[in-house]
Amino acid sequence: MESEVMSNESKVPALVLDNPTPTLFVDFDGTLHRGHALLEASGQVSLDTGNPLFEFAPQLERLLNPYPRVEIVLTTSWLDTLPFEKVVSYLPPLLAKRVVGTTQGIKPRFGYLQGGSARTYIIRSYVFEHRLKNWLAIDDAVYGAYHLSTDLLDLESHLVLLDPLQGIGAPESQRRIEDWLAELRSAAGD
Repeated sequence: MESEVMSNESKVPALVLDNPTPTLFVDFDGTLHRGHALLEASGQVSLDTGNPLFEFAPQLERLLNPYPRVEIVLTTSWLDTLPFEKVVSYLPPLLAKRVVGTTQGIKPRFGYLQGGSARTYIIRSYVFEHRLKNWLAIDDAVYGAYHLSTDLLDLESHLVLLDPLQGIGAPESQRRIEDWLAELRSAAGD
């Protein structure tokens, strides 16, 4: 009987992060532009800072250009108000064609909402569901990495917490993205 129990336990599959697809989780507000969007049902969008929408999208295009395999998953709250197609249409075409999905359908536990780590929990859930091995999240709301890390996944090395007043316009943020892309190239043996 005891050996039967042990053999049943060994049949439980372990979580393995074996999907090598390079994936970049991208927020809009505080990431691709400074400030937060004011969204109208008509689709009209303006920023509370008065800055131009997607002012840093050209930098992200430039960074990703040598890496055609990198896919984008959107984490933006714009998806709570606007349809997916409309949200993607705001991106420049070279970024829009990389979008393969969103984290929209993933609901955080109440405790993560209260603790401010909901976005991090949602991204981690997507990573586990899709078994992602090579990923990075650029966002101004990825808090709680230390508490949400597991033995299998150290989140801190995968999250770039941005200053919403600088987004990826900050040189250190761009360097972190460049470092991740270089790691991808190195791992691929290029």
